[in-house]
This record gives sequence, structure tokens and C-alpha cells, in this order.
Amino acid sequence: MTKLNIFSAVAAAATLITSSAFAVDMEKCNVVDKNGKGLIKETKADCKTSTTSCAGHNKAGDPEAWITVPKGQCDKINAGDFSGVDMSVKDRVMAS
Repeated sequence: MTKLNIFSAVAAAATLITSSAFAVDMEKCNVVDKNGKGLIKETKADCKTSTTSCAGHNKAGDPEAWITVPKGQCDKINAGDFSGVDMSVKDRVMAS
């Protein structure tokens, strides 16, 4: 085995170990205000809805738009509590 092949194998193993060590359970989160208005910013949803064909095509305020967040954070976000929520998630949600 050449040094390059050994290096590639070690790098691949390290990536696999690191990825699984930091894996976080995620959940689908439909962020809405108390009146049912969607709070996902325009083009920031993760998947299609009945009115859009793919991720990132939602309009602001779409009540069907959703994002994936770490498990347990959706209820916090819907209550307006963003403490401990990653900035990448905060940047996808409109202030209510």
C-alpha cells in the first residue's frame, strides 16, 4: 500500500468517526406565530410544500414551510425562545 493510499484510508476513517460522534437527532419544525402565520424566511425552507416544488422555494409567511432543527428545539423556537439555538437556525426564522 502506498503512503497516499494509507493517508486516504486514515483520513476517511477519521471523517467517519468524527461525523458519527457529533451526529445530532434532528426534527422537522414548522415555525408559526400564534395566528398560524409561517415564520420561515423566504427561500429558507428545507423541503417542498403543497405550493413549492423543492427546498428553498418558499415564500415568506408560508404556513407549510418547515426547517430541520436539533431535536427538542422546535417547541422553544415556536415559543420565541432562541437561547441555545444555533445562529444558522436563527437566520432562517423571521421575528414574530
